[in-house]
Amino acid sequence: MLLTNKEILLKLEQMEKDVKENKQDIAIIFQALKRLLDQPKSKRRMIGFKPMDED
Repeated sequence: MLLTNKEILLKLEQMEKDVKENKQDIAIIFQALKRLLDQPKSKRRMIGFKPMDED
């Protein structure tokens, strides 16, 4: 079951509404999760062998 970041954020928001106990601690956890999911994807460098040009 693969979920997109949008689906995960929606589920987190639903869970946030349902939570009543330990509100402050759980709010911190949700904030951290949202920050991790909202991070821009960095361009990754390709790995592997690059042959030298033969001139």
